[in-house]
Amino acid sequence: MSLRAILLLIALVPCVPICFFRPYFGVLAWTVISFASPQWYAWGAAYYFPSAELIAIPTILGFVFFSNGWTRIFSRESFLILLLWAWFTITSIVATGTPMLDSHTTETWFRYQFVSKILLMVFLTMGIVDSFARLRTVIMVTAGCFTFYVVKALPWMVMTAGSFRLYGPPKSMVEDNNDLALALNMTLPMLFFLAQTETDRRLKRLFWFLFVAVIFGVLCTYSRGGLVGLVAVMILMILQLRQRVVLMPVMILAIIVVALFAPEQWRDRMNLTSKEATLDKSAYSRINAWTFSWRLAQDYPITGGGFETFQRELFDRYAPNPADVHGPHSIYFGVLAEHGFVGLALYLALIASCFASTWRIRRIARRVGDDVAAGYAYMLQFSLIAFLVSGLFLGRAYFDYFFTIVCFIVILKRECFASWRRMDAVPQSSAEAAA
Repeated sequence: MSLRAILLLIALVPCVPICFFRPYFGVLAWTVISFASPQWYAWGAAYYFPSAELIAIPTILGFVFFSNGWTRIFSRESFLILLLWAWFTITSIVATGTPMLDSHTTETWFRYQFVSKILLMVFLTMGIVDSFARLRTVIMVTAGCFTFYVVKALPWMVMTAGSFRLYGPPKSMVEDNNDLALALNMTLPMLFFLAQTETDRRLKRLFWFLFVAVIFGVLCTYSRGGLVGLVAVMILMILQLRQRVVLMPVMILAIIVVALFAPEQWRDRMNLTSKEATLDKSAYSRINAWTFSWRLAQDYPITGGGFETFQRELFDRYAPNPADVHGPHSIYFGVLAEHGFVGLALYLALIASCFASTWRIRRIARRVGDDVAAGYAYMLQFSLIAFLVSGLFLGRAYFDYFFTIVCFIVILKRECFASWRRMDAVPQSSAEAAA
């Protein structure tokens, strides 16, 4: 057993009783295991050790025995997640019972179990995180997990002048450079608003440094979808926020550094106007996967093909190029193909509900003078935008980071309205309607 594996096991084993008696600690530990993926940096027994289950099971039991947070779970977004989860169950049953679709039964149920674990922990987090201070801590830990990948690679990025791509750890949700770029774009608004609302000068400087570092981390992933998401988020933040005077110098600095020091291979990769960029293999693969999704959904408009429906047998029937078997290349086409138009409608309804909630928090926060609440609402809204823009080109519809952002919105809305109600800033009926 390697030294890394021994250290990981030494760190994990004492967490079991703590997670049971202090479920909130379990939420933090689960966040680290899920997003920082320390288990994938170890070798030997720890590499295959069920680290996530070791943390999740005592946390769930601790919540059942020691928490009275069941009522904290209920909200419009949690109801939509529950509907979506139920629909995933229905589409999985229908797909595995349909002769044309049952060739990927094993893959369907494996993915269903994987997504169900994510949703279960999302509901658990909603019930356990019961204060604004705890929410801030979970957000900081979440942002820290993804900035860890950039900080770890920062010396290498500087020494090589960005000549090589940045990847996440193997077997993790961000193993691919495009997925890592997506996660980093979602993290940028968190770092920005954590810096804006932090009172400790040293922490504030740290958040600003990490914010700038993550921007260059996105660029070093060589992800074109990541670049589009980065530009979209930065422009929207500049247009909507009063703190644009802070953002403008950062964006100008990034443009200057890219213009002067970007390696040739990065420029070639990001040149979206060249013939090679518009007609390369990945572009054809996306068109092929999107066409496959649309044609499959036309034959199975209600329930789609179930999880993991992007299989060779179905590509032979629906894809323009059957030989190019690939994932959905889009969160929207992915949900459409796997869960039909009903599943896509529920998915989009969840996203729309999140935007409606953050907009309502911002509006009332401005009225009552709660700048911190307004800042956090902006933060989560921009993280969602980063997911939706980069997700145009990535098949990460069930990304646990996305559902975590939804969870944060539920907690923020609940805690804000509870606080405002105690201050008589909003009437009881408004707080109930917001849920």
